Order: sequence, then structure tokens, then C-alpha cells
Amino acid sequence: MRFVKFSVLLESLKKGKIVFLIVLISFPFAIDAQVVNIENKRIYDDTTGWSGNMSGAFSAIQNNDLLFTANFRPTAQYKTKKQNYFLIGDFSYSKGKEKVYANAGMFHFRFAQRIKESPWKWESYAQIQYNELLDQAYRSLVGTGLRWKFYDNKNWKFFAGSSAYYETEKISTTGQINKDMRWSNYLSWFIDPKTFFSFTGATYYQPNWQNFDDFRLLGQYTLSFKVTTRFSVKTDFTFFHDSKPADGVRNTIYSSTFGFGLKIK
Repeated sequence: MRFVKFSVLLESLKKGKIVFLIVLISFPFAIDAQVVNIENKRIYDDTTGWSGNMSGAFSAIQNNDLLFTANFRPTAQYKTKKQNYFLIGDFSYSKGKEKVYANAGMFHFRFAQRIKESPWKWESYAQIQYNELLDQAYRSLVGTGLRWKFYDNKNWKFFAGSSAYYETEKISTTGQINKDMRWSNYLSWFIDPKTFFSFTGATYYQPNWQNFDDFRLLGQYTLSFKVTTRFSVKTDFTFFHDSKPADGVRNTIYSSTFGFGLKIK
């Protein structure tokens, strides 16, 4: 069972609308992978200065066992005409009586400098995270590279990026520390013609510089359709593949959701 966030319900009440949302197919806990999709967390706002948001949720379900879940996601951005400073956090925890379903956290900082008046930006970033289900005590990385907005036509935007980063990772069960240099590449898009559908997505490919057989692949995609002015459907799909995961961790994990919304004034 999934709970609608209180902030979403409150916003609907302010607008004088009641929103019914039924999730038909759902894996309620998000995939927390080695590769973090920064594209769907960016703030696309042309105004300069400070902007940001913060969301959180908490639920407790008592059935045969007590299921406790919580998440917290702060985002902050400072933007000028040429520069962009971006900080995000993402923390999630979910536990039953005898089993932890999610225990992960991440902080990511990114600085971007536009190259003259071109569609190119030079970006540098740092990240630290942990993930109990991936047997990850911690993972830290620093990297730098280029980002290219190669198509921008109002509601259609396409981006590509390539960078190199150095990571240090400690495995919880063994205490082993891995240090690698990786190459990160991504393609992302935001398609929202304001008609009957929208489609957003991002695909990441991150091989090890010393061994291209050691790679990580992440894809996150969202497709929504506006059937009528009051009725809409939406589907999300996420997958993650690690060719050389820690012992006892699956190579490929994925999640999918399908739901519909109905607005009643």
C-alpha cells in the first residue's frame, strides 16, 4: 500500500480539488542504486538567485507486523547568468519487524559554469552516500566533465553529458575498500508539449576506465497521458544493472508503477 504525501494532498485542498490516486502495479520502495539520476532532481528555473524545495514523508502501518517508512529530500540551488550551484539530499528508511527494506542516504553537490554563450557547461561535482541493501558502508566520489544541451525548443529539451570521476567505496560485510576511476555518460530528455502527454527519461552508462567489462547502467523513465481534462494515467519504470556487484547483491534490479488520477472540483 502506498500513501499519498501530505504536501500533495494539502496543495490539492488549496486549489479546491480532490485528487484520487490509485496505484495499480507498484513496488513501493524506490531503487537505490550506485548510479544516482541527477537529471530528474535538477531545478529548471530561469530566474537567478536562490531557489529550492524540501519534501518528506512518514508512514506507519500496523498489520501482522508494524511497517515503518520515512524519507527526506532537500534541494537547494543558487543561480547566476553564467554559474549554477546545486545541492541535493535523498534519505530513505523502511523497516518491518525483522527486516529492513530500505536504508540509504546521499548528498550531492554540483557546480556548473556556462562556456561563453554556448549550450555547453563545464560541471564539477562531489557526492557521498550509503546503502545497506547494496552492502555499501559508504561511497564517496569527485568528478568533472561537460554537459551539452543539444536541443531546446520550448517544451522539448535534450541533454547529453560526459565526465570522469574517482570513487572510493567500502563494503559493509567484508570491510573491503574499492577505489576506481570511472567514465560517466548520460542522455536525458524532457518532453512536455502541454497537450495530452509528457515523457521524461535519463539513461546512464558508467564503465571502469581500467576494465570496460566492469560497468553500471541506469535508466529512469516516466510517461503520462492526459485522457480527459479530469482523468490521467501515468507509468514509471526504473532499472539498474551492475556487471560486478558486491557478493550477495543482484546484478539487475528494477521497479515499475502504473496508476491513474481523477480530479473532482
